[in-house]
Amino acid sequence: MLDGLNSNQLDAVTTDKNALVIACPGSGKTRVLTRKIAYELERFDSKKKFIVALTYTNRAAEEIQRRLDDLGIPQEQLWAGTIHSFCYQWIIKPYSAYEPALVNGFSIIDDNKKRKILNELKKKHSIPFFSDINTGLDRNANYMNADPYNNAIAKEFHESILENKEIDFDLLLYYSYKMLINNKKIRSHLANIFSHIFVDEFQDTQDLQYAIIGQVLTVAGDKCKLFLVGDPDQAIYGSLGGTPKSLYEIQEEIGNQDIVFKEIPGNYRSTQRIVDFFRNFQSTEVNIEALGQRANEHGYITLDTTTNKDNLYKEFADIITHNIKKGVKPSEICIIAPQWYFLTPLAQKLKSVLPDIPFDAPGVSPLPTNRESFWWKLSRLFLSEITPKTSMSRFRWMSHLINDLNGYTNGSLGNEYIDCRRYLKIINSIKPNESNGILYLEKAFKAFFNKLELDLNDYYVLVEQWDIFFDGIRTRYESTDFIGTPDDIQYFKNIFKPSTGVVINTCYGVKGEEFETVIAFGLLWGYIPHWSSIRNQPNYITESASNKLLYVIGSRAKKNLHLFAEKGRKANSGYAYQTNHQLAQAKFEYDGTYYQEK
Repeated sequence: MLDGLNSNQLDAVTTDKNALVIACPGSGKTRVLTRKIAYELERFDSKKKFIVALTYTNRAAEEIQRRLDDLGIPQEQLWAGTIHSFCYQWIIKPYSAYEPALVNGFSIIDDNKKRKILNELKKKHSIPFFSDINTGLDRNANYMNADPYNNAIAKEFHESILENKEIDFDLLLYYSYKMLINNKKIRSHLANIFSHIFVDEFQDTQDLQYAIIGQVLTVAGDKCKLFLVGDPDQAIYGSLGGTPKSLYEIQEEIGNQDIVFKEIPGNYRSTQRIVDFFRNFQSTEVNIEALGQRANEHGYITLDTTTNKDNLYKEFADIITHNIKKGVKPSEICIIAPQWYFLTPLAQKLKSVLPDIPFDAPGVSPLPTNRESFWWKLSRLFLSEITPKTSMSRFRWMSHLINDLNGYTNGSLGNEYIDCRRYLKIINSIKPNESNGILYLEKAFKAFFNKLELDLNDYYVLVEQWDIFFDGIRTRYESTDFIGTPDDIQYFKNIFKPSTGVVINTCYGVKGEEFETVIAFGLLWGYIPHWSSIRNQPNYITESASNKLLYVIGSRAKKNLHLFAEKGRKANSGYAYQTNHQLAQAKFEYDGTYYQEK
């Protein structure tokens, strides 16, 4: 379990104390987190205890579980997922009767429905559509917009969905915290069953999320250990409330218990040139050094500030073609932009000029974003490939789905190994004769319920979730971002396939990923960082936000990095966007061209 760990990694994995681990890009953060979880699972002496691993994305949770499968570690006593999933599964769902707003039932709306309601409210109150309204709540139920008028809009939004027995993820967090504060029984129960709480990407954790974790750990005392890992220089979710709290602030959250500080400084991912570039934007004192096999390779690092936005696709096509000729796999090439609306038209142009090269755009998924939806989970089982590599994951997903189904139907479907195998065989046997993705899923879901001899119409919450799920898909296809996007079942199935093509994503979407070659564009002040998050902010705030985004973008590359601060981008006022300030000031010797051999 400890084989292959360097001294810093080993020190972090074997500590028996609460720990805050600062791990620089490419240092093996996920490896440390996975090995630490495996190390503790193997030492378990009680079948009644659980380990909780909180990740920023569900994809990160699945990666941890996949690595544990590869290590042969049983996961019956591990729960892994996002903080929102944790709150729903462990607090809201079992204890909703303790909260008056939830006692008569509720459903969770997805981002599409939320955006639609907020846009209607903006129109009603004559607020510009591009205004950013934060619906997050602090510990005292106050909204956190700088503009009081936006706070009033956020409050009206929540009042409107609560009238329909709906909540969003912000209310999910707030009610979880409120229930923990007001009910010692809930705090004590969770404190007694958890032995460890792991927090991945701690720098992206919101204050209310720290408070929820703190309520459990304060009661648990030394019976439950906290293990946080992350990198403050990658804290790019400040506009969404992400806060890289200091060791002392975290200590205060967990009842002033001691926390040890650990560092993992080595980068095993990138060349030293890549490290030297992104260190221009580093704020911490961690001394990052390239230690991998490619550390001394040269690679290409270019900065283009002259190409017009309308010609970017031509430049990108040349770079992609050049890399593939040099043996770089398409999946090892990534195109990054500040926002999704930059990427959809670009992807279409690239597909037209490079028809033989595959492209993957994971952000352009037709499925709604609420992964707690029963129908999203069932979709995953119908759409994912059936291979030896996915067998363990599919079995785990099936077990979770049956637990959810029993909760919704007050049923008692078996959840043992033999039961889950039978249910998976049912799903594998259902293959509707339908090419349209939406119709395929509708028929597949109905067939599954028929096989289980359940009448869907008998369960109001599932019917309501059905409507939200399919309305969400249709709303996506009606949006301008989805113009020209296929709606066939094969496209739906591609969502869950391993990436094989050139990845097209935002700088937020690629966080935690790594690629041989990275192409980043839109590196302009007002896009990186977005003006809505820095408007009326002091210089130190805007500079910090800018540095963190550039740090994340640069550290995704293993060897080649092509940066574009293109011409031709203009605001509605006619103002021409300029190169990002920190990028323009960075001291680095760029390569003149990506064709020049090194």
